Amino acid sequence: MASVLIYARPWNEAQFYDLANRTWPKTSVGIISEHSDVDQSGFFKYFYSYFEESKKYSNILPYIEFDNDEVSSIVIRCRLLRSIPYSLALQLIFSASNAINQVLDEQHPNYVLSVTVDSYIIDLLARLSRKKGARFIGLAPTFVNGYFRITERGEKAVNREVSADEVESVLAMLTDQKYKPQWLAPDRGTIRKKAVKLWARNLVKPMWFAFYSRWKNDPLNAHYMTTDIVSRRYLSLFPRLYNEVGKVADVQTAIEKDTRTSVFLPLQMSPEATIDYWSSDLSWIDYEEKILSTVKRQSEKHLFIVKEHPNVFGFRTPGFYDELRQINNVVLVNPEVSSNDLLQICDSVLVCTGTVGFEALVRGKAVFSSSEPFYAEPSVFRSLDDEVGDCHVYAPSELVEYLLSGFLPGTFNNDGSWGNDLKSGKLNNEVVADSLRNYIGDSE
Repeated sequence: MASVLIYARPWNEAQFYDLANRTWPKTSVGIISEHSDVDQSGFFKYFYSYFEESKKYSNILPYIEFDNDEVSSIVIRCRLLRSIPYSLALQLIFSASNAINQVLDEQHPNYVLSVTVDSYIIDLLARLSRKKGARFIGLAPTFVNGYFRITERGEKAVNREVSADEVESVLAMLTDQKYKPQWLAPDRGTIRKKAVKLWARNLVKPMWFAFYSRWKNDPLNAHYMTTDIVSRRYLSLFPRLYNEVGKVADVQTAIEKDTRTSVFLPLQMSPEATIDYWSSDLSWIDYEEKILSTVKRQSEKHLFIVKEHPNVFGFRTPGFYDELRQINNVVLVNPEVSSNDLLQICDSVLVCTGTVGFEALVRGKAVFSSSEPFYAEPSVFRSLDDEVGDCHVYAPSELVEYLLSGFLPGTFNNDGSWGNDLKSGKLNNEVVADSLRNYIGDSE
C-alpha cells in the first residue's frame, strides 16, 4: 500500500488531509509540520532534540549533508534564514534536515504533498524527499480562475495537451478588460479597508508572536520567527497609504508628455515565494531595493508607471513610497486603477515573476524580466536595455496553450479559507484530486 506524507499548517491541515484521502483512497496518510498541534510524524520533537545536539559543534557546516552552494541557496532564499545570524541559520538547517530525514526513514512515503516551497522547512523537505525516492508534489494557485499548478519552486512541472476550445475559452477570459484573479480585492473601498486591516494586524504581531511562541514552548518555530521578523520590518505607527494618480486618463497624459518609453511596473507581493524561490535572478530577493535601483538606473530611457499590488497596499518598509515619489521617471498610480487599462496605454511591462507579464504578452506588449517566469519560454522575455520596437509579438493562442499546458483543472486555495464553506471546499478538492490522479498516472 502506498504511503503519503502531508506537509500541513494549522490553517490547511483539514484541507490537505481531505485532498490526500481523495487523491489516494485507502492509503496511509501522515502529517509532518513544524507546528506541534498539527504534527503527527515526530518532526517537532526530533527538531528540538537535534537543535540541542547542534550546540556541541563549534563549526556545524561539515555536519550538514548539503554542499556549500546548496546551503547558500537554502539560506538566501528563505526570508527567515537570511535575516538571522548565519550560525543560527546553520543550526536550524542541521536540526530540520536531520528531523525530516528521521521522519522519512520511519514512514517511507511514496508521495509528499505540500504547498509549493515557501520556507526553508519545505525547501529541505523537497530536497530530502527527492534523495529518499519520494515524489514531492507542491501545489500552488494560479492567476487563471479554475486552474492550479504543481511546482516545487516555480518551475513548470506539468506538460499536458490542451484543446483549441480550452485555449480560446481561457484567452477570452484573460483578455476581458474586467477580468481579475479571484484573490484580488475587487474595488477601491475594499482595497483601502484591507490595507488598514493589514496595518492593524501587523502592529500587534511582534508582541503577539513573542508571547505565542513561548506559550507554545516553540521559540524556533519557522512561522512564528518569520512573522515576527517580517512584521518588525514593516512596522509603522500609522498606515502607509498614498493618494497619487487615480485615473487612467491622467496616466495617459503623463505618458504623452514624456519622450521616454513607458514601462508598466506592477509591484509584486513581497516577501513571497514567487520572488524568493521562483526567480532565477537572486538580485530580486531584496525586492524594494531592486525596484528603486532599477528605475533610477533607467531614468534616461524609461518612464515607469508604478502601481502597488492591491493585496499588499501599505505593507512596505517605511519610506518606500516616498522614495518612489521623488524619482523623476516614476508615475505612482493608485492600486485600484485597473492593470488591464494600464496595459492598454503603456509600451511595455517590467516584472520579476508577476503574472501581469503574461497578460501583457497576450496583448502584444514587450515584457522585461530577468527571472524566467514560468508562464512563457525564457526567450520571450527581454532586457530593459533592449529596444521595445525590436521585441517580437507572439500569437496569443500559442502563449495561452503553453500556459495551460503547465496548469491543471481545479481550484486550490492557499489562504486558509477552505473551511469557511466546507461543501464548496470538498467539491473543489474532488476536482483537484481528479487532476492529481490523472497527472500522477500520466507521468509514471
